[in-house]
Amino acid sequence: MKRRHILWTAGLLALLVFTQCHWVAPPLRRADAVITVKTTGYCACPECSGWRFNWLGLPVSQKGKSKIIGRTSGGSMARPGIVAVDPKVFPPGTKFYIPGYGWARGEDLGGGIKGRHLDLYFHQHRNAAKWGSQTKRVKVWYPRD
Repeated sequence: MKRRHILWTAGLLALLVFTQCHWVAPPLRRADAVITVKTTGYCACPECSGWRFNWLGLPVSQKGKSKIIGRTSGGSMARPGIVAVDPKVFPPGTKFYIPGYGWARGEDLGGGIKGRHLDLYFHQHRNAAKWGSQTKRVKVWYPRD
């Protein structure tokens, strides 16, 4: 019986990795709030993330500092399920359930993200462009210390 559970878990993890799905563990309590927010999609491309190549061909931020493409402000790599938030409104670690997107966690701090605005990460630019800008009612779970 244990072998079946191990194989099932390994298969599920492989499926998540190979299909590039995101998985954020849902909280085991009721939502702290249900609010209306503006959501936009972004990816790691220069158009969405605002980086460019310098004269040496290296990626740099808008301020000219060296940049690792796809790295969040917290230091982790961006992946679906990671959203950029305004830390004054949503502290890092806040979890969200966004209809049409799924579970997400606020780990990135977007420079242009102000107020009740979530910037949702997508692997491909066409998916981010397809999402565009939408107003959604999302469930919010604030982090507990």
